[in-house]
Amino acid sequence: MSDIRFDVKNARQVGLRFDQFPDQLREDLQKEVTALTRELYARVQAATPSKTGRLRSQERLRVFVDQNRITGYIDIAGEGTGGSSDFAKAAALEYGASRPAKVSAHTMALDHAWDRILAAPIRVMVQAYTRPTNLAAQMFERGPLAAMQPEIAARLNAAVETAVAKANG
Repeated sequence: MSDIRFDVKNARQVGLRFDQFPDQLREDLQKEVTALTRELYARVQAATPSKTGRLRSQERLRVFVDQNRITGYIDIAGEGTGGSSDFAKAAALEYGASRPAKVSAHTMALDHAWDRILAAPIRVMVQAYTRPTNLAAQMFERGPLAAMQPEIAARLNAAVETAVAKANG
């Protein structure tokens, strides 16, 4: 990254440059963070597993700007759209799962008994049981972010250097 240099000619000119530089840098960084977050969002959307499309529809992009930071987020939409079970399912896909899952007692329709087709389906009661879960991590959010990290660093550094060059005039 280039050294920050300012030519000091008079106190008023230095004051103006320092007032304008942070504003210009903030604008440049906000544009770059927004663009990078949109690109990452597109990559995450492409990598998200899609059996029903529900998980992909709950992913969202947000960019927050306040006085001290500019932050881009890609996350799963909040409680109102699906609740904590959707977060748990998304986490299981992202990080993998290996502990046993409990299946509640339920009824199901059977249209066969062993190798024979039944004339009419019958309803049977299935007792609660535990089944093993062996779900490999799919890294649909962390994978695209890891792949983009060098590009993110380079583009943010370039935005800072551009703002410094503009301010250095």
